[in-house]
Amino acid sequence: MSVGEKVMSQGGAAQQKVMEGSSQESSEGMRQIRLRLAACRMIPHGEMTSDLPGGKWNMSPIRHKAESLVQRAEEEVREEEEDVQGEEEEEEGDDQFFTSQHECPLVQQKVSGRVSRDTDKSQPDPGSMSNHRVPQVLWPLADQEELKRQRQSHFLMHRRQFMNIEREQVKENTQHRKHLKRTARIKAEKEQIRLEEERKLERVRQLAEARQKLEERELLILERLRLEEEERATELQRKKKEKGKVATRYIEALRAQMKERLCPEKLELPPLCCCATSFWDSHPDTCANNCVFHNNPKAYAQALHSTMLSLNLR
Repeated sequence: MSVGEKVMSQGGAAQQKVMEGSSQESSEGMRQIRLRLAACRMIPHGEMTSDLPGGKWNMSPIRHKAESLVQRAEEEVREEEEDVQGEEEEEEGDDQFFTSQHECPLVQQKVSGRVSRDTDKSQPDPGSMSNHRVPQVLWPLADQEELKRQRQSHFLMHRRQFMNIEREQVKENTQHRKHLKRTARIKAEKEQIRLEEERKLERVRQLAEARQKLEERELLILERLRLEEEERATELQRKKKEKGKVATRYIEALRAQMKERLCPEKLELPPLCCCATSFWDSHPDTCANNCVFHNNPKAYAQALHSTMLSLNLR
């Protein structure tokens, strides 16, 4: 084997090694970055305490929706990562096939050898190097653009998620305010109805009290009238008794005067009424009910007075 063929074979092996290492490290770095981006989760504001509807388990539908969106985004990132890894493995297989079937020019071999030596010098120990740091020389421009595009898409996705969350929160706050307004309106209506009922009951009570006072006043007036009637009747009875006593005394005086007038002459006068047997048997207290002198001392006194006048004239 000639020296040129050895150099070409060494250059091809070095180039293949560099490409394998770079593709492996780039895929590892991309995987780490995607996992870190997918793991970035923003906790919605109001996680600790919220007086919006959340139920017994303190779980809001917005928070549940946000968590489902984040999980869905993580699944999409994992699927994209698997697709990218599959594409990188296919490209790596194509590169290996291309380098094994075709020989590189001498200039490319020299450049590849120099790049591999520079890479070996600049590449630190993989054990001491952190997984998320990858040298800039292993990041091609297309991967940087792809990473930038993915970051932009993740940023837009998270922004849409948070905009949706904000809209849902605004909607829930609006509904909560409407609920509070409706509750306050219902309370005001109930209070107004209660006040109307109280005023109605107060008016009924006042009317009942006024009616009771009127009834009591009427009862007092009736009682006073009854007492006045009783007093009037008592007074009439008393006056009647007094008048009867006066008439009785007058009648007794006339009878005594008649006896004094008739005793010396020994005259017998006829009865004054048909219910008596003699003149002296006629009396308002002893006459019959159909007699003109029954309970009529005035007529009996007039009869005695007339008899006395006739005796005097004789």
